[in-house]
Amino acid sequence: MYPLYTKLKSLVIKVVLLIVAVFGTVNLSAQDRIELGGTLGVAYYFGDLNPSMQFLNSHLAVGGIGRYVFNDRLAFKGMAMYTNISGSYDGSNGRFVESTPDANYSFSRSIGDFSGQFEFNFLSYDHKFIASSTFTPYLSAGLGTIFYNRIEGDVGNNASKPVFILSLPFGVGAKYKINKWVRIGAEWSFRKTFVDDLDYVGDGGVDPSDPYGYGNTMTHNNDWISFANVYVTISMLKRKTRCNGGY
Repeated sequence: MYPLYTKLKSLVIKVVLLIVAVFGTVNLSAQDRIELGGTLGVAYYFGDLNPSMQFLNSHLAVGGIGRYVFNDRLAFKGMAMYTNISGSYDGSNGRFVESTPDANYSFSRSIGDFSGQFEFNFLSYDHKFIASSTFTPYLSAGLGTIFYNRIEGDVGNNASKPVFILSLPFGVGAKYKINKWVRIGAEWSFRKTFVDDLDYVGDGGVDPSDPYGYGNTMTHNNDWISFANVYVTISMLKRKTRCNGGY
């Protein structure tokens, strides 16, 4: 677990620095539109071992965030997150498949989450000519990838390898402008993946992809990850003088 932690930590740092570099190369005519900051919250897993309970087995999630603002209604956000996910199943509750009575299963793994999302503001936000545009709720959606160690191999001969998988991030949030430099916000988002092995960590009497014996169905397939986090961002470049007129 520690080698993976080191790799993920290094990867998150590199992605955060890349976000800083990319956003920093934007033409200076967009001086008042670039924000960089950090985020802190919790993450948890949805899947066959937790089909519906919100915030079950939550873990600390940390990361970086960069935002480019197109106008008072639309922005693009890049995020890099590191967290753990976990889950378990207690076969003694009598709901397990008959072939594996009283079986128990649990998993825990580290993941890195990287996403690019568009934010759609419900209200005019941070308009340079409207001093009262300091708050808005928003919707976000985009594309992302999740990095983790995938367990592969035959029974009794498991091996792991690092992989990146596609994810579809979307969520809701709200942000508030404290002053011309600092903004704060909160967000609750979900990542839909297209794999069913985030909860698989090795051989055992339980198949975590179908612990209840449902079979492969649309409602009991593929794993999800959810984040609930708060963040602080700072406008990194000096604003134009004329832009201050609305503040």
